[in-house]
Amino acid sequence: MYRLLISFFVFISFWQNDLLAQKQEGVFLTTYKADVCVYGATGSGIIAAIAAARAGKSVIVIEPCHEIGGLLKSGFRMQQDTPFGDHLGSLTKVFYTKDLMQPKPRHKQGAGHYNVKSLYEMIEPYKERIKIIKDHRVSDVKMSGKKIVAATFEYAPLGKYGVPLAARASDNLTIVTSDVYIDSSYEGDLMAKTGVSYRIGKEGVSEYNESMAGVTLGKKFPGVDPYKIEGDPSSGLLSCISPEPLGEIGSESKYFMSYNFKLAWENEFSEEHPGIFVHPPESKNHDVYELLRRYEKAGYKTTWPHENQNRNELMTGAIPGLQLNYPDGTWSKRAEIYQAYIDHVRTLTDFYGVDLRLLDDSNEDTDGWPLLYMRGGRRMLGEYIMKQQDIQLQTSPPDPIGLGYYKVDIYPNRLLVLEDGTLASEGNRYTLVSPGPYQIDYGSLIPKQSECENLLVTLCMSASHIAYSTIRMEVTYMIMGEAAGVAAAMAVDSKTPVQKIDRKALIKSLKNYGQLTEWDGQGYRFYRTSVLSKGKYDEGKKRWEKYPEEYRNSPPEILWK
Repeated sequence: MYRLLISFFVFISFWQNDLLAQKQEGVFLTTYKADVCVYGATGSGIIAAIAAARAGKSVIVIEPCHEIGGLLKSGFRMQQDTPFGDHLGSLTKVFYTKDLMQPKPRHKQGAGHYNVKSLYEMIEPYKERIKIIKDHRVSDVKMSGKKIVAATFEYAPLGKYGVPLAARASDNLTIVTSDVYIDSSYEGDLMAKTGVSYRIGKEGVSEYNESMAGVTLGKKFPGVDPYKIEGDPSSGLLSCISPEPLGEIGSESKYFMSYNFKLAWENEFSEEHPGIFVHPPESKNHDVYELLRRYEKAGYKTTWPHENQNRNELMTGAIPGLQLNYPDGTWSKRAEIYQAYIDHVRTLTDFYGVDLRLLDDSNEDTDGWPLLYMRGGRRMLGEYIMKQQDIQLQTSPPDPIGLGYYKVDIYPNRLLVLEDGTLASEGNRYTLVSPGPYQIDYGSLIPKQSECENLLVTLCMSASHIAYSTIRMEVTYMIMGEAAGVAAAMAVDSKTPVQKIDRKALIKSLKNYGQLTEWDGQGYRFYRTSVLSKGKYDEGKKRWEKYPEEYRNSPPEILWK
């Protein structure tokens, strides 16, 4: 009875927000306390919150956007990047099953409402333990030794078209104190503010002995002059082209995967759905117009509109290289870059004379614009770094908490000019490397204990650029989210650092909930056998066929029992 009373009063305290709005130096502070704080109501963050609440913990979720779901809210279908559901279990399998039952959207990138509805349905059984605060982003993290003792969040709802505000919109700050914090944001800002080590860019081949790592030449575009004055290298390059040389193949680089929008538009305008018209940019980058003109003059074609980014073309959904300063940028810099992505979509639409109209019943809070598709940026340097060898199934991670399965999928990192004056892209890779689902280690979700003891990271987790390019899928983020939520609850119960929880017990608990942590050896399936991609696709030569020496530790014929 005594314990029940204590639990009741803790529960009441949790929902009363401490009922304290304090004024300190012109700033209003509202304080909350919970067992677990999740930053980022992405699919991963929501699953993490549910997993912790399922274990009896109070959870506060802080989300920078006006609605939960992240890219799922923007319209992604889990099915797009889920080859098959065999390696999914527990909460991720629940969402996967809901995805299978979705009605067909008017555009295949327009499933946002259905996704959000599914996430709220999953929250429902635990809603008494989960509080969600939207339109807030992290502004400060207070550390005591190696522990986060409080995190401060500022009210900064996304501006027009989803562009982040350069400065907060109010002096009302929210402080959350929790035993454990989970960063499930795309940017990894909470993680970064703790001082935990991370990196941006790509490693060279030698750093982790990854044969696919580092600088790699993409596609050449002969006949497209890159200079401000055609034929005159002394005039300098057009502003959308990187002035840095290619460098040595396989060397490290500050560049990483490019960003873009996954667009959903009205295929057929109607009185009921007239769509949201995409206007020409208010401020035109004439260098981009000029490069597009030269590209077209040289005989190349651009697929526009395009729902993603056609990596074989010069620049459809993105200007490769534009993403470079986003991860560590101030909010002012991020706002500038974000607007540049919007202006690029408008430029393409204007240049090609397309009547492009975004879905009028999706992303209503951002005038139809989806969330910017950030394919990566910060990657924690945690206890265990996932590498190419892990995704090739050549290692045995000590504490597997789930399975991933996707291609190495890296979009062009930048545009540059080769020594002979040819315009080219750099960084593109799209290769089937995994002969089956690979194991993700718990150590990749946690920092080194010497840096922080009560933080888990599920999106900007610990992986090389190569490994991250396959892990970076919403479905895999969800798998890692559940593991983080269960681990957080265990750390709260045991009053131990996240590095010191009983990992065998964690894995056992995940398995009891239905999470799959081991592959059954059933063999390789065609990667694109899914609901949205019907039939079997010719994937070409697999990496284990072309480079069998990389699979000596565990040849596919042994893996495929």
